[in-house]
Amino acid sequence: MRLKKLAQRLFIIKPLLNFTFAACIVSIVVLFLNSSIEEQNSYALPSLLLAAWSLLLSAILGLLVNTPSTEKIVKGWFGRMKKKLAKSIFVFVVIVFVFISLTLLYVTIKLLSL
Repeated sequence: MRLKKLAQRLFIIKPLLNFTFAACIVSIVVLFLNSSIEEQNSYALPSLLLAAWSLLLSAILGLLVNTPSTEKIVKGWFGRMKKKLAKSIFVFVVIVFVFISLTLLYVTIKLLSL
């Protein structure tokens, strides 16, 4: 639950992360349309990495805010089944995000160590 409370406090930066993603994508498009190859090579890759990281952090922040609560005691077998299904879907999504984060970290290290 500590992570959920931290995510709720940091949720105010989610619009900033989304704006950063959009600005980076727009800058990449502008780079490809109006600049030389040398400028594209030097500015497009950091913009792409920043866009990917900001989108990933925004998604993880949105995911952590909506974690299923464990305080509620549900009655009945259908309620317990819904709670277990929600928890298992949440665990699956967290595992996918951890895998994507590690993959993006690996790609970042490989691309920036030219």
